[in-house]
Amino acid sequence: MNNIALHTDMPRNLTMIPNAFLDHYMAGANGEFLKIYLYLLRWAGCAHAEITTNSMADFFNMTENDIKRALRFWEQEQLLRIGWAPDGSITAICLCPVTAPYRENASRREAPGYHEAAAYQETAPAPAEFDAPETVFAEEPEAAPAPESQDHPVPAYSVTDLQHFMDNDEVKNLFLMFQELTGKPLNQNDMNTIVFFYDELGMSGDLIEHLFEYCISGGHRKLSYMQAVAIGWTESGIRTVADAKTYCAAFNKQNTAVMNAFGIKGRYLSDNELSYIRRWTQEYRLSQELIVEACRRTILTAHSASFQYADSILERWKNNQVRTLDDVTRLDAAFEKSRAARTKKAQENKSAKNTSGKKPASRFHNFNQRTYDYSDMEVEFVKKLHSGSHQ
Repeated sequence: MNNIALHTDMPRNLTMIPNAFLDHYMAGANGEFLKIYLYLLRWAGCAHAEITTNSMADFFNMTENDIKRALRFWEQEQLLRIGWAPDGSITAICLCPVTAPYRENASRREAPGYHEAAAYQETAPAPAEFDAPETVFAEEPEAAPAPESQDHPVPAYSVTDLQHFMDNDEVKNLFLMFQELTGKPLNQNDMNTIVFFYDELGMSGDLIEHLFEYCISGGHRKLSYMQAVAIGWTESGIRTVADAKTYCAAFNKQNTAVMNAFGIKGRYLSDNELSYIRRWTQEYRLSQELIVEACRRTILTAHSASFQYADSILERWKNNQVRTLDDVTRLDAAFEKSRAARTKKAQENKSAKNTSGKKPASRFHNFNQRTYDYSDMEVEFVKKLHSGSHQ
């Protein structure tokens, strides 16, 4: 694994945390994301630091996907830029000067240190042009809206109902947090969806906050996508942040296994592809080894990463109560035996038809054939021969 080239546009040889970061960004990030950002600040001034996503994961006892989620979160906050290689690995990270956040409210303007932070932002120099060799900094593509579940439609809360929920400090903080993370004001449909998480799905405020961070750090900022994830968590029995982290780690591991089996590199899975994986794990409840085997067979047969073809295989296995690879082997043997029996029977029917069938008539078959006794003919020939000799 190649080292990540870590750059910064801020002064080196010291770990500097601007007041603007403490005032505007620290409260909106979870503890793990904060640790990653502080770690990058610490090592940004070291020219020979050997940093990889794997080394950071080992240092913090996290997974590499946790590290990447944290990096994407800070990229969304515009506090760093990420350089991606064609194979999807991270090649460079540039820490950006702390600038004005998405939204400033009155309470933050009154926070201690706000004016000092504003003065720093006004006098801070413009970020230097960053041009790492063979590195392209680009925003990740916005995900398409996830399909809305028909089993959990979002109710249309009235204005009075929404005002009632606004009196709840936990819900009010969720509204503010979502606005700050996405940088846009909430409309009534947005508020309906967030209240749906809290009221209908019964998710706690901490779990909803983690939902926001998890989705946004993965590049999914639309509430329609968050709604699909929230429903999936609820149907899987996830009630705490710890449950969600464990589930997401397993789900990300499943995604990686599918991508490797299909040979998908240099891109993220689409929402439609992710929906297939959720179906295989949540609805079909199949193991990773079965899913990977179905993907392998798909490549051998369809010669492409067809999620629809793999789904047809896995659905058949689910209907036949397949739970292990041994079950797949037995199912394959039964199928081959059944196919051999059908082939044998078809051949027997064809042979019987050929032997018992009436031969087609022809002019040769209509001719009355003569029968000869060759011994009588020989006697007659001898008689004629002797009678001729006496004359």
